[in-house]
Amino acid sequence: MEEMRQFIQSFSFDHCKSGNQGFDRILIQLFGLLGHGKSSFINTCIYVWEDGEFQNWSKSRGGDGGKTTERIPYQLTGNITLVDNRGCAKMDDHETGEIYAQLGNLLPLGKTVEWSKGFGLAERIVRAEKQVKTSDFIVPVFVHSVTKETRKEEKEELKIMFHTAQKLTGVFPIVVLTHKTSGALTETEGMFRDIGVDRIFSFENYTREDHMKIRGKHEGVLNFLCEVIKDAQFRVDQPRDPLKEMKERKQYVLNYNIESAKKEERMKEQKARLLEQALMDKKKQQQEEEMKKKRMIQQRQQMEELTKQQQELERARALERARQEEEARALAERLAKKKNRKILGIFKVKS
Repeated sequence: MEEMRQFIQSFSFDHCKSGNQGFDRILIQLFGLLGHGKSSFINTCIYVWEDGEFQNWSKSRGGDGGKTTERIPYQLTGNITLVDNRGCAKMDDHETGEIYAQLGNLLPLGKTVEWSKGFGLAERIVRAEKQVKTSDFIVPVFVHSVTKETRKEEKEELKIMFHTAQKLTGVFPIVVLTHKTSGALTETEGMFRDIGVDRIFSFENYTREDHMKIRGKHEGVLNFLCEVIKDAQFRVDQPRDPLKEMKERKQYVLNYNIESAKKEERMKEQKARLLEQALMDKKKQQQEEEMKKKRMIQQRQQMEELTKQQQELERARALERARQEEEARALAERLAKKKNRKILGIFKVKS
């Protein structure tokens, strides 16, 4: 461990084979989804490096986490700085663009990262041009808790994100797995290896509740820092141009933001069209229902009118039958009286 400490402490880009090429410090950029332990991992790294009393330097709150809203730098040595970047809740185009802007070091350190939709990210990048350093060598480190399940579609999104991070920084992301004894460590490691990660470190972070110093944890953190330095040295031994790389990162993220904003506008327009069509369909359905109700009312009225007419016809027929019966009775009575008078007349003649 003492040899590793000496290696870390003495690191300087000036000692690289090709010189510093314009770099003066390593920026270890921690990124990932909300609540996966980035802040706790920073506490662990500082605790191991300083080897003193444990403190909650990153103000980690435990639980589900996700409280970091800034790009907060933590200096380990004069040439190595850890950065706790704001995590994303989901890997859609909007939040992924924000992650790329942080990884590309296009947003200022120590400032609140405000998620903004549309072309807001591009505006913030332009405003931050004078506040960011081109001399920072970026090493992307993805922090993931093995207690969190990764869906199949998220795996594909991570693969794209990792390859984009490599394009932006020149370094394929290192993966740090947290809570290694509380989840499916082997399966999680396999998932990351499937998407091309070859440097995976697993940790059980030191916490306020559990910070008894353990040799294995200390060695693990120091080994992680040594590997970060070795990756940086390997990359800087090849020709690099920090200013050119910053411009290329900026152009890539700006283009990404523009395309995402255009896609968002197209989706809004499509959503508006669908909403308009839905309203038209609903209006048409309401009109059809109203017409149906009117037809039903008209049919009911027609039935009622027909029934009324039939009832009136039946009453008229009944009255006619009654009249005819009355006339028949009257006729019968007249005939009967006439007959009786005739018979009575006959009796009188005989008498």
